[in-house]
Amino acid sequence: MWSRIIRSPDVTVYLAESGGEPVGTACLSILPNITYDCRPTAFIEAVVVRYEHRRRGVARLMLGCALDAARRESCFKVQLLTHKRHALDGAHDLYRSLGFEAEAEGFRLYLHDA
Repeated sequence: MWSRIIRSPDVTVYLAESGGEPVGTACLSILPNITYDCRPTAFIEAVVVRYEHRRRGVARLMLGCALDAARRESCFKVQLLTHKRHALDGAHDLYRSLGFEAEAEGFRLYLHDA
């Protein structure tokens, strides 16, 4: 999977380290678009920080890098999906503090092997 991600110019994985150990990840995908004056849309997913490193600015730093990249690419919007269960663990507060607004209803379909 890493080789596939590396080959994709529109996907960036941010890796936060502490003491040479990985402590967090975030994934930014930029999708070309034919709407919004042909400006791309950025998607942020897989924002994960190891429990013992939470509330130390790790996620904020990674998200800041991703948002800066979206601005450089002139993205029209940035979408970030988060599970409802994170409403109470501080994640939603973090996203709001960065300017995100809870705006849309999301749907998922998990495709499992039958």
